[in-house]
Amino acid sequence: MGIYSFWIFDRHCNCIFDREWTLLSNASSGTINSKQNDETGKLLYGMVYSLRTITQKLSHGVMKNEIRTIATGKYLVHIYCTASGLWFVLLSDFRQQSYSQVLQYIHSHIYMKYVACNLLSPIDFAENENETRGQGFRKINNRNFINSLEGFLAPMVAK
Repeated sequence: MGIYSFWIFDRHCNCIFDREWTLLSNASSGTINSKQNDETGKLLYGMVYSLRTITQKLSHGVMKNEIRTIATGKYLVHIYCTASGLWFVLLSDFRQQSYSQVLQYIHSHIYMKYVACNLLSPIDFAENENETRGQGFRKINNRNFINSLEGFLAPMVAK
């Protein structure tokens, strides 16, 4: 298995969590919520948004057409969109089939438990109008969420 990075975007186009594993030999290495990943996050969000828009326009409203995986020459982008507007995005190596069940599990068991049901966590990560359209700076810093996510994804990280 080979996961390279994991991203969560809110309904305002803001990246509220990112985790990238950079060194192949050490699964605990890498960055969490790095400012260096802001531009990468915006590019990734833009690509997914554009392809989702195209697929929805091509479906002509007859049937809900949802994009779940994007394949490139070197990696796969797995996408899970929630009804509340959250996007869970996972980048993996090209040999993997689908991580849709993994993303659903992360949303329903890890995110809901440690972020959504946490009374100290904000409901909306954009505090005001200036923090919409990718301009937000608030991130998920819940240590229990990060540890649980790390423990769940650790066996799947690229080695």
